[in-house]
Amino acid sequence: MTIFKHYFICLMIACAFNGYAQTIRVIDADGAPVPYAAVTTEDGKLIGTTDINGVFENTTENTILCLSQVAYKPLTVNLAEVVDGVVTMEDADYVLPDVVVRPKELLYVQTYYRVTYIDEEGPIYYRAGIIDNTYEFAKEKVNIKEKSISEAQNVLLKFTLNSLAGHLIKNRCKLHNKSIYQKVNSNEGNWAKVSVATDSTGRQVISDSVSVLGYIVEEKESGTRTVSFNEWLFHKHLGIANEQNEKKKEKKQAELDDKEQNSEHSYFEIYRMDENGHSSIGDFVMQQSLDIGVFKRTKKKYILIIESFATETAYIDKKEFKQTRKDNDVDKSYEDLLRYEKAHNIPPLAPHLRAQIDKLFVK
Repeated sequence: MTIFKHYFICLMIACAFNGYAQTIRVIDADGAPVPYAAVTTEDGKLIGTTDINGVFENTTENTILCLSQVAYKPLTVNLAEVVDGVVTMEDADYVLPDVVVRPKELLYVQTYYRVTYIDEEGPIYYRAGIIDNTYEFAKEKVNIKEKSISEAQNVLLKFTLNSLAGHLIKNRCKLHNKSIYQKVNSNEGNWAKVSVATDSTGRQVISDSVSVLGYIVEEKESGTRTVSFNEWLFHKHLGIANEQNEKKKEKKQAELDDKEQNSEHSYFEIYRMDENGHSSIGDFVMQQSLDIGVFKRTKKKYILIIESFATETAYIDKKEFKQTRKDNDVDKSYEDLLRYEKAHNIPPLAPHLRAQIDKLFVK
């Protein structure tokens, strides 16, 4: 009897624990998956991210999960209240006013960006700023002017991540001649290995010969196109496919499979589109890129989130451009940038993350 009671108690404890060690599927109001949402604890400690299908396997003891994704309102979830493992996030409803297109030399787009570095201890680095992007049609060239503020747990970390973030911002936050959508549909170079097909739900599925790489969702009513894309898988499959030597190919496959456990890079972008499904460089709305990895020295898992939002778009000539740059003072304080976010209706960070970031600047 004693042995039975002991076994029964152990079984109850195991069941109680496993009741929260569950897989959840995060969707939006239309039932589409919410990919690459950061999952943290209430005090901002990183747990993981949803995958490209909005699935997250919670293997921790945490019963409260906080979800953040650039296009949706932050959400705190009590796993005990989740029904059938499905969690729904609300759209952030971030939109841009329509732009009147006139024949001008330049396209001016002001963007606001945030860079958040979170590890298993919480947010340890934050950077935010404003970029003046100018696209010259004749040269098909983008010039940028960027100013920002940043803070980290210590000076060395701030210096290191500022150096890294500076490079990433230029590559990810500035305007690009082609969006991911345009690259996928270009049929050029390595992109020719990617195919797009429509599934039963109306989503366009981006795939290569190995697996699904992402999705395209077009909202006719709102006139927007959303693309999620796993760049890590794209380059991994290319690297393996391009290797001619079979033994080297097997070795590379093993190395990349091992690396995949500790690293990933993915994109999420939204552009406006017209009634014919066309988008131009001036139709950029927002994007998010994620870098997930393990810091070699501490062995801690981290996530680097880079978000970018278009806040002003105009077609101008060179004379107007000089005045525009003069009018737009991008050298601002942390408090100024918070006011800028509110004034431009930029989707806020999750309250628990913002509270932790506030502490960095107070420190």
